[in-house]
Amino acid sequence: MDVLILGGTALARTLAGLLVEQGLDVTTSLAGRTKAPRAVPGAVRIGGFGGPDGLAAWLVENRPGCVVNAVHPFAAAMSASAAAA
Repeated sequence: MDVLILGGTALARTLAGLLVEQGLDVTTSLAGRTKAPRAVPGAVRIGGFGGPDGLAAWLVENRPGCVVNAVHPFAAAMSASAAAA
């Protein structure tokens, strides 16, 4: 995988589309709070990571080339988990 996008915003969906168009392997992670989220280009994972330790373990296992934090501005806990991981 080239890119993990921590998503949930229109910006994340747009970014995923642009990166997929460039041939990158993109996974967008959604929190799972929306029953029927809009389609996102590339792979999608739904649900939390289990805090910073869970995200860190996921990163070690999946080894993305980069992580983009494109969560909603009010998702402070996810942003803090991403920074800690």
